[in-house]
Amino acid sequence: MKYIYSILLCTIFLGCTNSNQSIIKTEDDLSSNIKNGFESYSSNDFSFSDQYSEDVVSRINNMVIDGRDNLMSGWKAHHDLFYKDINIQDVYVHTNYFSNGEVWSNAWFTWNATGQITGEEYSNRGHFDYKWEDGKIVEVLAYFSEYPDNNEGKALAESQN
Repeated sequence: MKYIYSILLCTIFLGCTNSNQSIIKTEDDLSSNIKNGFESYSSNDFSFSDQYSEDVVSRINNMVIDGRDNLMSGWKAHHDLFYKDINIQDVYVHTNYFSNGEVWSNAWFTWNATGQITGEEYSNRGHFDYKWEDGKIVEVLAYFSEYPDNNEGKALAESQN
């Protein structure tokens, strides 16, 4: 009888659990879009920009960048002004499909490049979060060391004086 009560109690307990669960995927279209975007960025190809909403809000460390055009201009400057031989390695991306309907992709990677002005070789770990709505990225959160950008920016400014 004791075992019957235990089984009954477990059944009731398990039957009352919340079935709204979030799902994490690594081989879905959104995760693949992020990986492909990294490859395109590395090749100085910004055709992936159409996956961002026009009014995307990007929070890169402590700086807010409003709009897709402003975000892409900054990334294009990496190739045009600051770096050569940009490549991204050690990429891991997964997408969270939350039970409340929100969808976020999270990416971890190592960004490598050589400074166009200083010749210094950089290796920088990064973490980006992407919020998706209606198939577009509407928010970006990015965390990485600003040393390479600051160092090359300073060298560029000094070279123009």
